[in-house]
Amino acid sequence: MMKKSTISVLTGLVIGLILISVWLYTFNFDYLFSSLHSLNYLLVAIAGLFYISAYIIRSYRWNLLLRGQVVLSIKESWLISAAGNWINYLIPIRVGELVKAVLIKRIKKRSAVSILPSIFIDKFFDTIGIFFVLLLIPFVSVHMSRGIKILIILLILMFVIVFTILLLAAKNKGRITNILQIFFFWLPRKFRQKIFDLIEIFINGLNIFDHHFSIILYSVLLTAIGVLLDGLYFYFIFQAFNCNIGFLVVLFGCTLINLSYIIPQPPAQLGSTEWMMIIVFSLGFGLTQNIASAIMVFAHVFTAIIISGLGILGFSYAGIKSIKQIQKEL
Repeated sequence: MMKKSTISVLTGLVIGLILISVWLYTFNFDYLFSSLHSLNYLLVAIAGLFYISAYIIRSYRWNLLLRGQVVLSIKESWLISAAGNWINYLIPIRVGELVKAVLIKRIKKRSAVSILPSIFIDKFFDTIGIFFVLLLIPFVSVHMSRGIKILIILLILMFVIVFTILLLAAKNKGRITNILQIFFFWLPRKFRQKIFDLIEIFINGLNIFDHHFSIILYSVLLTAIGVLLDGLYFYFIFQAFNCNIGFLVVLFGCTLINLSYIIPQPPAQLGSTEWMMIIVFSLGFGLTQNIASAIMVFAHVFTAIIISGLGILGFSYAGIKSIKQIQKEL
């Protein structure tokens, strides 16, 4: 398992280095340095507040989804989410989702597997953002380049897959359990039965909405607020660079970029974020590559500082001081 994870990380790192190398070859650093001299840091600070607020809103949504399994304070769910998001940022195979379950296990003494369904459903609500993108298309003048079309198709496909699993789990838990167990039939009996039991626990945990349909409405509303806050974050970053671009355009572009993170990324989104900015804002909305790249480089570093700071704070709260401690909890 660890060997496969290491291979995935190294593969993602190589891809990221290739992407960033090609991008560096075309980027004008003189433009970036001149832009930083005239940067409005007050607007940057405001943007940072919106960014952190978006995280708080999403952690509160997860808090609602968790209440059937374990009760967390808003502070606890926020810090645990921050720790998991940091790991997701560093490792391209969504290990952070498992880490969140492990941290709850450590803090609340609950089974990590019983927590995973709420995390899975929480990520499903993130994919709903694709509909905000589709709704915005008639209101923005975007050139639907091949890259944007492919990205939108992939995101819709991701939504359909996750929604299908949830629907099947609600309609017939036994059938979806049997389907998932088929993928592990080749394992030795000792390990196979353990995996089968875990799958059954996971599928049974997807009944979060049974007799609690109001949670769906709250979750969709919180998702919309989170998307709006993300848009405001990017909008103020654009304004800080004195780039006057309409809010709806920024909201469309940043939502599309944020949704792309659902797809596996290189570690720290190395290179992929810069190219996504070019695909969406340069090819899609006609910004020069230098402007789009300069804004994304700054935003990338700025968010990395925020994510890392909050992530370290989250691990400190859980009493985790090393990766070895996480491995012991698994």
